Amino acid sequence: MKDKLFGSVLAGLFCFIIPYLMTVIINGGTRGNDSKITKISTGKDVIVRIDGKNELIDVEQYILGVLPGVVSADADAAVIEAQTVAVRTKIYRSMGNNTIIDAGKLDFTYFSEKELKEKLGEKNYNKIMSVYENAVENTVGKIM
Repeated sequence: MKDKLFGSVLAGLFCFIIPYLMTVIINGGTRGNDSKITKISTGKDVIVRIDGKNELIDVEQYILGVLPGVVSADADAAVIEAQTVAVRTKIYRSMGNNTIIDAGKLDFTYFSEKELKEKLGEKNYNKIMSVYENAVENTVGKIM
């Protein structure tokens, strides 16, 4: 009886653990599209060129891809948030009354997720990007 119960519990665990592990292996971790930033929609978008294709992304997601080139993740959280607001303000001013702008018209370098993983390293990527995500989340929509 105990052997059957133990076997059933073990089988149940494998039914949940194996799919989770496969997802992590295939997707390269639990980060990525689960980010709160990718779910934000401000109604203002930036056209960026990723892997030879134009993609339309929300301003907040664009800011997340710009910040690593603007401010170090080692800086104080308040400094990173201030830079986040400054970047957003510059983008909004460049957009004027438009809701879409081409990244080429902005003075920032946008790094795609792939480029950031190469730049920051696979091991450091999640930790460093969480610093920038917090700054974007804490200042969403704020401009000067």
